[in-house]
Parts: sequence; structure tokens; C-alpha cells
Amino acid sequence: MILLRPFRAWRPPAAKAHRVGSRSYVSYTHEQLQGKLDGNPYTFLHVIHPDGWGDAHLPRHERHTRVRVKFRAFCDLGYLERDAEPHLYVYEQTNRGVASLGIIAGVSVADYRAGLIKKHEQTLTNRENLFKEYLRATGMNAEPVLLAAPDDGTLELLLRPVTQEPPDSDFTTNDGVRHRFWAVRDRAWTDSVQDLFSTYPALYIADGHHRLASSARLAEATGATDVDPKAWCLAYILPHTHLHIFNFDRAVTTLNGMGPEAFIEALRGVGRVEKVDGPGTVHGVVCVRTTLGWHALHLPDPPANASPAEQLDPARLSELVLGPILGIRDLRTDPHIRFIPGTHGLAELEQLVDSGAAQAAFHLQPVSFAELKAVADTGGTMPPKSTYIEPKMRSGLTVYSLEEV
Repeated sequence: MILLRPFRAWRPPAAKAHRVGSRSYVSYTHEQLQGKLDGNPYTFLHVIHPDGWGDAHLPRHERHTRVRVKFRAFCDLGYLERDAEPHLYVYEQTNRGVASLGIIAGVSVADYRAGLIKKHEQTLTNRENLFKEYLRATGMNAEPVLLAAPDDGTLELLLRPVTQEPPDSDFTTNDGVRHRFWAVRDRAWTDSVQDLFSTYPALYIADGHHRLASSARLAEATGATDVDPKAWCLAYILPHTHLHIFNFDRAVTTLNGMGPEAFIEALRGVGRVEKVDGPGTVHGVVCVRTTLGWHALHLPDPPANASPAEQLDPARLSELVLGPILGIRDLRTDPHIRFIPGTHGLAELEQLVDSGAAQAAFHLQPVSFAELKAVADTGGTMPPKSTYIEPKMRSGLTVYSLEEV
């Protein structure tokens, strides 16, 4: 039984919404971030990065306090306004012509602790504690965790009529992504959505493992009960068919002392290798780009006792090629490997190899939701950088107060 909490969001007025929402500041270069801060007084980056780089010498708690002060200033200036009543929110994001439609609500950290909100990634205790301190000091959660729900069509049937009404805000950001929001005021509709979620056996984390784990730590540290805002975490919940899972490709700067011919020959010891014009779309086949062009490596079947995580193409590539042939054993720390989101396209892989910036590139097929679900259902952990998932959420478009009901 999954619980949903309507809440009173802080949201930008419709006329300012396109200027308020921001990506995480770590996704910008120094120059891009400074340009945003200098050129846009409304961007939520002023809240989450209030003093640019001028506060790096300050204790962490002081930096967090400055975030809190800047957030309150945004509210006082009217850049954010709070809804008078609690709502569930319907949000649609359209990127490259593909739409994702779901609900923004609070989800229970008790459901997370009970295993009803399932994870496929291990979290780091120090990061959990860092974000717990951030939440406690700032008193707000500004970026939803992304969750996937079962999809038998019922949730979408509830969502679609809402989208036929005029949205509260409708805007397109500079990256060409369209955003539409509805605060649903129909109590009967809200009841229907909550009743539907009460029938779901589980939800699945798509993005935001550390944020949800940190929210759970905050609830435990403060003794929050279910009536306390701290017992809930801000989430954007989609039917899983509205979740778009792309591959993460790999590029390496070493062939471990081999030339491209010797490397391709070494791959023949792993599985069947054939020269191809370009990558195909078959799972179990990894396409490899070197200066010799594209080759398809047909991976052998995984062992019969392999876990769902061990059966994934990214795991098999690491086990059979990256580690034993190239000597790349820790994908998180090895400087010879980089990861390219599948949304960038094959041209980037080819350019990296042809320019000499990489010695080889590996193109993998996207992990399916069924594979992700199988890993989560068995308590497994996905290989590092095995999925690039959209939609990507913006900070500051629906802010959840951790202090006031």
C-alpha cells in the first residue's frame, strides 16, 4: 500500500516560472553558472548557490543557512508563492517531442524503509548525512525524487482529463524542454489517485536514491510521525511507460598497451566479433568503435546462476572486457574511462575515437524497465552508469516545505 501526501507547494508565478526553474548547479560549467547568476535574478540557482564561490571557506552549516535565507528572500519577493491548500500536482515534461506525465506529491519515508519504494543503487552514508543536514538546515526540498509506478493504464486514465484543462503554468526552457503544471483542486480526483496508489505493491526509484535515503534519515533523526512534513519526501511519480531509459556508453583512453588490431583479436577470445557498418539494437551485443571502424561483439550467455544485475550488458562488458582485457576494474575511479549519455548519439563516440581523445568506445543497448525492476526486486545493485533516465527534474518549480503543514 503506497501512501501519497497532498501538500502546499511553493511555486513561481506563471509569468516567472520559465526563469525560476534550474538544473543542479553542478551540471553547469563555472562560466555557465556565473552567466546564469549574473543575467537572471529569478533563477533558483541564487537559492541553491547563493554566494557563487564566495562561501567556500565557510562551515557547511553556515552555507546551508545562507541557502535558507535566500529561499525565504525569494518567498518574500514573490518569486515563489505558496498554495493556500494542499494539492496533488500533475506535471508534464516534453523533451525532443517525447512527453512524460505524472504526479508530484509527498511519498512516505516509512514506505521506503518498509521496502515498498524499491532501490537499485547503493547509497553512501556520508552523502546521506550531508543531504540530511542540508534538508534540516534549509527547511525545504526543492527537487523531486523520480519514481516509476506500475502501468496498467489506470493512472494515465486519471491524468489525461487533467491535461485537458488550462494549466497553471506552461513554458519552455532554453534547452527546448516544455513544462506544464496543474494544481488539482478536485478532492474526488485526489481521493481516486490515492485509492489507486493504495493498490500498488511497490514504486521504483529511477533517480534520487540519495535524496530519498536522506529524507528517511531526517525523519528518524527528528522523530517525525506521519503528520509531520519531515516524514515525507517530495517525489515525481510516473507510469513506468512514461519513464525514458537511455544507455550510457563508455569511452576509454587506453587499450592496455595493445594496438586496435590486437585489441579486436583479444575480443575474439570473449565472443564472436564481426565487422559492421554501425551499431544494431540487440541486447547481448556490444558495438565497439576503434580506428578500424565498428565491430559487434556478441557476448556469451551469462551463467545460469547469475543475478539480474550480473546479467546486464554493462556488467558483462566490465566482467569480460573492461577488467580482464583493458585493466579497468573500478568504473567509479579509473581515469581511463568516461561515460557518454546515449542521448548524445553515436557521432560523439566516433568523434572521440577519430580525434584521438579515446582509443575505443563501447555502445550498449538501453536497460529495460523490466531489467531495472528485476534488479530492484531482488535487492541488487545496478552497475555504475548503466542507465541515463529522463525526464530530468528542475529545482525550484515545486518546493516542499519541511517545516509547515
